[in-house]
Amino acid sequence: MDSIYLVAYTTILIFTILIPSFLLGRIWFAVSPFVINYYRSEKASWYNSWNTDRFLIVVSGVAISVVLSFFWGVKILRQIREVEPDFVEVFFYIVIQIIILVLLEAKMDHPGKPLKAFREFQRKRYDERFVFLEKQNAADTVTHHAAELKKEIQHTKESLAGEIQIHKDISTEIHLLADENNRLLKTSDFPFELRNTTNLNISNLMTEYFISEESRQPLEDFLLRKRKNGKIVFTKIARNGVSIQPILDFFSRYTDLIEKCKAEKYSQAETAKIINETASALTRKGELENQPINSKNLSKYLS
Repeated sequence: MDSIYLVAYTTILIFTILIPSFLLGRIWFAVSPFVINYYRSEKASWYNSWNTDRFLIVVSGVAISVVLSFFWGVKILRQIREVEPDFVEVFFYIVIQIIILVLLEAKMDHPGKPLKAFREFQRKRYDERFVFLEKQNAADTVTHHAAELKKEIQHTKESLAGEIQIHKDISTEIHLLADENNRLLKTSDFPFELRNTTNLNISNLMTEYFISEESRQPLEDFLLRKRKNGKIVFTKIARNGVSIQPILDFFSRYTDLIEKCKAEKYSQAETAKIINETASALTRKGELENQPINSKNLSKYLS
């Protein structure tokens, strides 16, 4: 027998004997818990995610594979021995057996991992591996659902109680923060008034005005405590120089400094100096500009 025929013969022999044997072994491990439980409890109860439809699909697939092996596979082996094989027929036989193997593996526990399924079968106790679904009559079903509903209601009560406590804690924290803010209203590190600082979401504010994460603490001290604790860095980059728009929009919304400048209570130079004491900005090259505001760009903003 030529080498090519020997390879074809060996391949068909594998697909005729090993694959059906493998599938029969897989289905035995799947069905045996059902059989053992049926013998012990005298009740037909499936386990885990198995059910009758899934069992019929798997058995049908295994039966098709065995029948194909017995009739078609044996026929192809005989043809190869007589050096009269039809390689198209060989190809389709192998493809069909592979398709059956893949489809059935998808229905098994731990699909594609028979060794893992076997190790788990050995390692875990019987009552841990298999949870059987007992058939119930109407009265048992009602009782079961009532018990499940009671558990769900109790779980919902506990969840609501937890949520209410969380909201209480948040409210307490907000109240304490508001008291601290009110206490500090009389004192400030800045020659202007802050406004719109109630119910602030610092994270959203930082995103809206392009403020760096490293500036979170200085920003909170600025808005909530009227304290200067480092500079607030604005990260939006302009094509030329620095982007002053988010800086001035921020001061316009959360302070009365811009209004005082418009009312000429502060000159533009004084206003720029006050802002630069609190704010910095990144340049297009990623460098930190500590004096981003000047009379020129402030005047352009105010116009």
